[in-house]
Amino acid sequence: MPLDAAHDIAERNRSRYGLRMYRMRALGLGLGGLCVAAVLYEHTASTGLWLLLAFNALAWPHLAYLRVLQAKKEPLQAEFQNLTFDAAKGGFWIAAMHFDALPSVLLAVMLTMDKVIIGGARFGLRTLAAMALTCVAASAAWGFAFEPYTSYPVVLACLPFLAIYPMAIGVATHALSRKARQQKELLEKMARFDAATGLMNRQQWLYAATMELQRFQRTGRPAVLVLIDIDRFKDINDGYGHTIGDAVVEDFARLLKACLRDTDTGGRYGGDEFGIVMPDTRWEEAIVAAERLRRQVAAFSFTRAALPCTVSIGLSEPHAGIATVSDWINSADSALYRAKAKGRDCIVVGC
Repeated sequence: MPLDAAHDIAERNRSRYGLRMYRMRALGLGLGGLCVAAVLYEHTASTGLWLLLAFNALAWPHLAYLRVLQAKKEPLQAEFQNLTFDAAKGGFWIAAMHFDALPSVLLAVMLTMDKVIIGGARFGLRTLAAMALTCVAASAAWGFAFEPYTSYPVVLACLPFLAIYPMAIGVATHALSRKARQQKELLEKMARFDAATGLMNRQQWLYAATMELQRFQRTGRPAVLVLIDIDRFKDINDGYGHTIGDAVVEDFARLLKACLRDTDTGGRYGGDEFGIVMPDTRWEEAIVAAERLRRQVAAFSFTRAALPCTVSIGLSEPHAGIATVSDWINSADSALYRAKAKGRDCIVVGC
């Protein structure tokens, strides 16, 4: 991947990550600030506390977002620092409210819950410790004032935080889990399929062939293994370049997939070599399908260069002399070699 493209992807990922956290922080601190403001109003707090609360609820979310965007190498570390700072500030406001019961519990629980969701239990405990230390230090400055009583107006001010923020966390968590599932499915697909052709990769195709051979050995049900090679593919690469060669492989893979039955397993066995496992099939039936594919390839104009291509095909049925999947593949490969020796663009059935 070019460096500029990689840099652009990193920038987009950092921006999206920072934006998700920015929205949740702005919502949580805004609603939490409403709870704190109700208590400060009852306590006739100083102007300095009101200004600090305004900074915490209204300005800090924007500054935290900018910190993540500017942390080009370690955006995650910058966000974890922001989250730790959020927790420490929460401890300060709990002390500033003189431990007013409901808003104090809400701040402690919500600020710890989102940290556990984002960074796990260990990170949650670390931020909770930061909250506790800040709370103790700030409380000492106020002479350890302790007024846990919560008035009815403060209860009402806490209701939006209590109702809205957990739902927002639930929505965000669901979105993250859905994305994680999608990424897991993508990784599983990448592990099973060849990226260029969409066919099974070599390992998965060999596994399918092994399973089919074992089924034949248990039940005697017929099957055919097909190996296909694009004729003179090296000449295409040497004469037209690897980009055209890759396009030929992709075009052929589309033709191959169009010829497969639902029960067949197609795979990319090598660079220009492909395989098909055809269960419940005799060689007489397989050769009809192989001939149809051979004719379609011969009649097809590959890539924008309108290249003509042909394929050689070898077939093999399992029998008592085939003990392993390697034996089965060698039988089909031997047939494929004889097809090439006969002049290519033909089909040979192995013994």
